[in-house]
Amino acid sequence: MKALIYIITILTAQSCTQHDIMHGKNILIKEFPQETRSTGEKIDIASIGIIGLHVIDTFLICHKANGVDNFFDVYDTQTLRPLGKFLHVGRGPNEFLNAIYEEQYFKDSLNTYMWICDGSLMKLVLFNLTESIRQQETILDSCIDLPKDCIGNHFILGDTLISIVNSPVGHTLSTYDLKKDIPLQQPIVMFSFPFNNCTYALNMGNRLRPDHEKFASIMIYFNQINIFSPKFTDVTTLSIYEPTVPIKEISFTPERERIWYFSDLRVTNSHIYALYINNPSPYLHEFNKRVEIQQFDWEGAPVRKFTISNSLISFALDMNHKCIYGNTINDEIYKYDIQNYCNQ
Repeated sequence: MKALIYIITILTAQSCTQHDIMHGKNILIKEFPQETRSTGEKIDIASIGIIGLHVIDTFLICHKANGVDNFFDVYDTQTLRPLGKFLHVGRGPNEFLNAIYEEQYFKDSLNTYMWICDGSLMKLVLFNLTESIRQQETILDSCIDLPKDCIGNHFILGDTLISIVNSPVGHTLSTYDLKKDIPLQQPIVMFSFPFNNCTYALNMGNRLRPDHEKFASIMIYFNQINIFSPKFTDVTTLSIYEPTVPIKEISFTPERERIWYFSDLRVTNSHIYALYINNPSPYLHEFNKRVEIQQFDWEGAPVRKFTISNSLISFALDMNHKCIYGNTINDEIYKYDIQNYCNQ
């Protein structure tokens, strides 16, 4: 872990002096070798306030916004039968003020578990999904009290907690030894915004590959995808359709008018999938246009794009049933058949 932190320091020094978002190999993606046009089948699910979808094993989870009674509505992926409502809102021991899920889960011979973070109550919990469905109540198998400098995207690697924090002026990396209950080192600036008139411009969504070998991230306000090597020894950046938007241009664009290039990201061990919407915030502006789910391999090579006729804001991959689920801002959920493309 010390090597990881040392390399992050090097990357930071290089990127900040050049006023680039980050320093590394850049690939300009002008087109995709294949395009698939997809019209989804609308499915009958009555969850309200959906901000994201997740597929874990045989479960489809509708992740709902704060204040809508509970955060997770769970359905069977085969029948779409409702299986329960979990992670209720509140300050009790098994309740949440917010719930952040970074696509980290695991299974044993009996159960499926998910790591869930509550940044308001400063806790990271292991949610026992299978047992919760059996008992029809939220079952938490463990709870980690988070230190104040570990608020962000959390990833568990063995006994180490990695936290990538979206701060107002950039990103910091914190590493914490869970076994000894101590930080490994002081938080380190990964990269920072070089101008003072714009905050949270570098918002970034991160995903860890299931085999823990690489990270991928999307930049909301930049047409860029980042692929980090296992110990952050290097980074490959993908500029989509055009060179990455200059930081200075973003700094002089009012937040309300900034383009959202990407709104969601999913990864498998073989591919990266990013939802490209290319539109000002769909929560503040009319959003009624086609979107793209762009597929890349982990070397950054484009594979294909799925052109979606519905205005999706998030999506989930169901590789067991070879389909994609997507939801709109109006809580409509669509299902797309990708069985002809899963092995490519």
